[in-house]
Amino acid sequence: MNDHSLTLSSGRKLAYAEYGDPKGVPMFFFHGWPGSRLQGEFMHELGQKRGLRIVSPDRPGIGLSDFQPGRSLLDWPALIQELAAQLGWENFHVLGVSGGGPYVLACAQAMPERLLSAGVVCGAPPLREVGMQDLMWTYRLALWGQRHLPWLLGAGLAVAGQFMRLPANSPLMAAHISKMCARDKQALRTPELYRILMESGRVGVGSPVRALSMDGDIYSSDWGIDFANVQYPIRYWHGGRDSNIPVSMVERFVAKMPNASLTVLPEDGHYSLPMLCIEVIVGELLSAGHAA
Repeated sequence: MNDHSLTLSSGRKLAYAEYGDPKGVPMFFFHGWPGSRLQGEFMHELGQKRGLRIVSPDRPGIGLSDFQPGRSLLDWPALIQELAAQLGWENFHVLGVSGGGPYVLACAQAMPERLLSAGVVCGAPPLREVGMQDLMWTYRLALWGQRHLPWLLGAGLAVAGQFMRLPANSPLMAAHISKMCARDKQALRTPELYRILMESGRVGVGSPVRALSMDGDIYSSDWGIDFANVQYPIRYWHGGRDSNIPVSMVERFVAKMPNASLTVLPEDGHYSLPMLCIEVIVGELLSAGHAA
């Protein structure tokens, strides 16, 4: 892991980790929820292989990044522009996983001229647009708890952090994994991939409660984007067996954007898609990318 930080014009610190080829083509990787910059390690070997320099930032208040009061989704592109300036990047790819997906969309809407490509893997949809009824029950419970029992959130996150310390073969974790689709089981029973996911998650849930709550609230907020006017060709990939964010939710959302496309991998789930399919996905993303 190679941690760095940038002091923004606001005076706040934005932390990030670097993976892949230090001299490669620039790519920003946006982590899921709850997650952190460490999730970018999924991409490390692939980045070396494909010649990508991958920078994975912690969102404000998460991990090592400073909290940003009143943050909205559309605040993100300005932070990325400052980080890109620090790195000396004029143009770059953006790739988001799960809860990182909306941040790819925000960049595509705000600065399409700077993107080499934009990809979203098992991405979170705008819940105000598509509803929450199909969302995994744990996500619905967390969103309900944030609104109605915020004093319980800290305890819940502490429990989640301890759960993420369990080995994959522990009775509790093994029982949890056993309920998943076959491809998700395969992904989470791969020791190195399991380690990355759990380490990233522990950093995420270990962040201050107000920061993690604000990060979660983004998904059910008004994103401030007119989807019909998003012209950049964002590519979405989703698993047909994703029980966290069912593909039906994403289909309804992506259809609103004139140039977006959705590829569904029928047998993959929420974890296998980024863990086991990332090489194919990145290959397709790069081949469809746009020249700077």
